[in-house]
Amino acid sequence: MFRELCGEKTLRNVILVTNKWGQVTPKQGADREQQLKDNYFKAAIEKGAQPCRHRNTSESARKILRKILENKPLTLKIQRELIDERKDIGQTGAGAELNREIREAVEKYQRDIRELEERMRKTIEMDEESREEMEEEKRKMQEEMEKLRRDSDEMESKFEEARREMEERINARFEVQVRRIQEAYEAEIRKYEEKVNELEREGRENASQIASLRNTMADLRKKANEVKKWGCIIM
Repeated sequence: MFRELCGEKTLRNVILVTNKWGQVTPKQGADREQQLKDNYFKAAIEKGAQPCRHRNTSESARKILRKILENKPLTLKIQRELIDERKDIGQTGAGAELNREIREAVEKYQRDIRELEERMRKTIEMDEESREEMEEEKRKMQEEMEKLRRDSDEMESKFEEARREMEERINARFEVQVRRIQEAYEAEIRKYEEKVNELEREGRENASQIASLRNTMADLRKKANEVKKWGCIIM
């Protein structure tokens, strides 16, 4: 799931922090750290992730922060999928992985329920208390399975809402930049217009200079119109 959220290329920015070093001997800590490196952390480390030790000291915390600050910002895989590729959360790598995990959990609960029902059929002559215990166990399994399904639907809804909010923030910032660029072009055009008006008042001998300024103004207006089109393609 973590790799699907981050993507392969961004794993080099990941810092894998281990803690509670003061609760074990140095050898125990080093052995456990090596186990993590050889198993759970192995794939991430191979892609550039860095393991760090937090020894519950200010200095070790600062060292970790310095490593993070040295990273060059990268776009997460799920950001690229939601914003650039405009995928629904269920179509992203993380969403697909989550759906797979939920599906496997639901299938496991379904198998457990079937096994429990089979046990109940085989022990039809059992005492009332045992039957009630099995019925209660079955009910809990069904409730847990339904909770998984509800959580999945709720998370997909929240991701979609977060994607819309992110798009709105990006669009708002983009529109501000477009307006600033347009205002800068318009201010520049006004300066040229004032210069042209001043030269026209001075007489004909400035005709070539006026023509040059008008050409420059035309180019600026063309660029300003192109900037306006940027705002029209914001979705």
